Amino acid sequence: MLVPYNGTICKGFIDYQVWLADGIKQDDIEQKLIKSNIEKIYALPDPCLSAYMAHACSVAFPRPVSTGIGNSFNVLFACKSACQTAVDSCKANFELMGMTDMLPNCATTVPDTDKYPGGAIQFQNDGSCNSLPTKSMNSTCMVPHTECVSPFVVDVEYKLTNGQKNTDDANCECGCCLPCPQTDNYYKADLLKTGFFVTDVLKAVSAVLALVLAISYIVLPDKLQHPSNLILFASIATAIFGAAVAPSFGDATRVQCAANGVSPATSYNNTLCTIQGAWLLFGAIGTTAWLSIVIINLHLHTVWNSNWLSRKAWLSHVIGWVIPAAFAAIAVATNSLGWTNSSMCMASADTAAVLLFAPLGLIMIPSTLLHIATFAHIIRITLQAENSETVSHSTLSSGRAARISHRRHVMNAIRIQWRAAVLALVVSSSVMIYWSFYLVEGSKTDTTWMSTWQLCIFNKLGNQEECGAKYAKGHVPDFIFMMVTEGLVSTTGLWVFLLFFKGTLVSEWREYMSGWICCGGRRSRRQEENEFYVI
Repeated sequence: MLVPYNGTICKGFIDYQVWLADGIKQDDIEQKLIKSNIEKIYALPDPCLSAYMAHACSVAFPRPVSTGIGNSFNVLFACKSACQTAVDSCKANFELMGMTDMLPNCATTVPDTDKYPGGAIQFQNDGSCNSLPTKSMNSTCMVPHTECVSPFVVDVEYKLTNGQKNTDDANCECGCCLPCPQTDNYYKADLLKTGFFVTDVLKAVSAVLALVLAISYIVLPDKLQHPSNLILFASIATAIFGAAVAPSFGDATRVQCAANGVSPATSYNNTLCTIQGAWLLFGAIGTTAWLSIVIINLHLHTVWNSNWLSRKAWLSHVIGWVIPAAFAAIAVATNSLGWTNSSMCMASADTAAVLLFAPLGLIMIPSTLLHIATFAHIIRITLQAENSETVSHSTLSSGRAARISHRRHVMNAIRIQWRAAVLALVVSSSVMIYWSFYLVEGSKTDTTWMSTWQLCIFNKLGNQEECGAKYAKGHVPDFIFMMVTEGLVSTTGLWVFLLFFKGTLVSEWREYMSGWICCGGRRSRRQEENEFYVI
């Protein structure tokens, strides 16, 4: 018998006329569902709630499908895949709440089908079963929360609209919301806030030190020539990169969250996030580009004794400024900026590979390979120089003398430019580790644990730290890995300063200041050839 569904338990799941065997009434089926304690499911969060309800309703009310021949029809019974989805989504929740007896057994026959003609029926395969859409129950909450247990907060929009609307469907449920930034709530209270404050301070210090170095190269004499000006541009880019922390310094939620305090920030709901994201994207690519140019110049000078980059200065500026600006502009134009896991806005998770890591890789990988080639060349020349140490230069042919001269040039380059080599190691390591963090932590896409964590919180089976350690650990970014990655990236300016703010700069500043005091202007000092390459 075909009848319209007029029940309440499966409302929102069933949109078809249901088939009832002879002598069976809808009320009888709904009463049986109630006696099976299905109302306990109402207190569970998604995805368990929706998955279980879709499965239970498909079992209780088979779907009739017309055959197209008169009034005859076939009956579709519950899907085995939907049964397994309910098990996978609810198993941890049921174990936590002591409800494992309610888990369906997908290996047996569909419950209560033994009374149908032909006897008990197995769960059906996809394509020939009663497949119901797994609908979220957020908008039609069955049992609103009476208390929002910390870290959850009251959903103001839900309260104002009498349960008709949530502040944020993804982060609010039944009158309570998980506040932004959501990631913070899965760790010990204020743990991420404290960790990111430390890395933000490092970014600020790095920006100031890089700016000091840039000012030194602008003000002091003989620092605007090639290759010294490469350090000037690299320090400016590094200062811009570190200074991007300014919009969020002291209160990261300004860029992490939308105005409602729940929704994560995106280009659509937070202008300050967009500004910082574009700023940071420009600074990150620009810093990597200019420091890579320093490495390339080291290779050209050391291996080929060439000043090619000095003759192609325009190309350096295109790579160092124009390309980063283009990527930042694309990110703004396509609304591809937002907050993910850190204390700052950057390219959103689904665009970071293209807008951030692709340009970083295309710039950094070739320069790193050149850096390795440079040092392989240096080691080879050094070994040759040691073998030729006892040979008198006066007895050598002109060809041999030229090779010895080249060895001296390389050894001199080692003495002079070791700082650029160390910087190459630091920067390449930072980029690679940051990339590794993105790949490793970005692969953690399983969210089924969240409902169990939520139950732990709402049933007061532990505090934020305890529930996080039990159910979130392994599913959220590792704290130590996150801090090491952020720390390395945050200290780029510090490394640039330590490597290139040499004792000679202190002496030059002293001389420069004394020149103004005693002579009313700068003293001119002739730069030696070796100093020219001390970048």
